[in-house]
Amino acid sequence: MMTVELFVADEQLSTERKHQLAERILRDLTTEPAAPDSVMAKARELTHVLVRTPENWATGGPSIAGAPRYLVRLTVPSAWSNTSEFGDHIIPLITRAIADTEPDPTRLTRDPHCLVQIIGLREHNIGPLGRKTTISDITKLMTDDYRATATPAEAPEGHAIDPVCGMPVELATAHITLTHNGTDYAFCAPVCRKVFADEHLISVEH
Repeated sequence: MMTVELFVADEQLSTERKHQLAERILRDLTTEPAAPDSVMAKARELTHVLVRTPENWATGGPSIAGAPRYLVRLTVPSAWSNTSEFGDHIIPLITRAIADTEPDPTRLTRDPHCLVQIIGLREHNIGPLGRKTTISDITKLMTDDYRATATPAEAPEGHAIDPVCGMPVELATAHITLTHNGTDYAFCAPVCRKVFADEHLISVEH
């Protein structure tokens, strides 16, 4: 559940390059080799990338005609954005996705010409189904197909499979866990544990 608004200071930006930028960002944001294909497909369906060229853009430094600037606003549920790990992952990912479409792919790590802003939406302020939804609702929406049809993958050695989203979780560092009917489960995020607990009517201390 992400919305990406990419503003590009390039009056000559072609429709083809806009499409290239949008598709590249969408692909990179919704690709995770360890995640089930059905979860990633739903994440892709819930992610929107808009590329715009503002009529006016004022900034300092080199001329934007020779060094286009990029402003990225990424809007996500605050439960995702309120961790430093999210920014550590997302900001370089988006910057690389844009840089790889440039003639000089290293420019955006040398010069501060790509600004990524992460905006977190408060709970109940997202509504993809004509009604307000919670982060748990969104997680269920993203993982329903996986949980309904998938056979859980075999966990790599030293890992467990998150029963909600299908992600492998390293047991040595797992800190989001739950025991149900004598079985220990590990989760990749607190919201996955909450979804599991709610569906199994388990009380979880926060």
